[in-house]
Amino acid sequence: MALDYLPVINTHFTLFGGHLETVPADWQWPAEEHPAFELMYILKGRQRTITETEELVLQAGELTIIPIETRHANFALDHRAMTYFCLHFNLDDPALRYLLIREYAGRIITPWDAIYSQLKQQAEALIAMIGPDYTLADQPDLQVSVIDVIMTLVKDLKATGKFSPQAADVDQFRLCHQLASDLKAQLDYQVYHAAVPQPLSVARIIAGRNISQSYALKLFRKYYHESPQQYLINLKLTTAKELLQQPRARINEVSAKLAYTAPSHFTREFKKHFKQTPREYLKELKTNSTN
Repeated sequence: MALDYLPVINTHFTLFGGHLETVPADWQWPAEEHPAFELMYILKGRQRTITETEELVLQAGELTIIPIETRHANFALDHRAMTYFCLHFNLDDPALRYLLIREYAGRIITPWDAIYSQLKQQAEALIAMIGPDYTLADQPDLQVSVIDVIMTLVKDLKATGKFSPQAADVDQFRLCHQLASDLKAQLDYQVYHAAVPQPLSVARIIAGRNISQSYALKLFRKYYHESPQQYLINLKLTTAKELLQQPRARINEVSAKLAYTAPSHFTREFKKHFKQTPREYLKELKTNSTN
């Protein structure tokens, strides 16, 4: 006799904490990456978020999800204080991680999105739980609240017909993500540890994963919508902004750390990507710090 049954499910999620903070007008946070998703909710002011592949400007009331291990830097805009809430969480199901990254990376959730009201309400419920200490009785409420956030995101994917993880897609995305991590690790070593920075060989890094250059190109175009070489260029330019923010930063020194053949080449790529030259960016930083 056939019996209906519920499946065995052994999926875990982790809450890595969260906080509410009001920061001054000149606030900026250097580029970093987390081993978790980061939900950001702007309550007051505006925030610019620069990731490896794009630049987002979040208005008060808007939310975004920064994916796992995505390098990003945040800045307050408008010469005024900004209040934001961030929540760090992760889950161990690779298919769900893949879907959240695929559909929410680079997306700003605004009042025009179907999930906006519910997600905002859940973020505000978590804000209301913030306190100086927590008891064992508080843990179930926190766990349920984080699960509610995850379920809101997942249900949105189901409602829009985007909940279709295939095993091959998950495996391919994992490999592509590993290649991206290799590029970031090599760039970090070149910039922060190498005595004499040398240009990175994308081909050599791809070969280290024992796959062909054409297959790597296919993966990056599928999941990052650009070539591995362009992905590396975006990484370098995001790092350039971080280096230019350091006290007494010099354009030729930043160019050398990133192994550009000449400062003029660095300037051309920087302007193409950010619509301003490194010198104009330094001037903007100086103006913001004095206002």
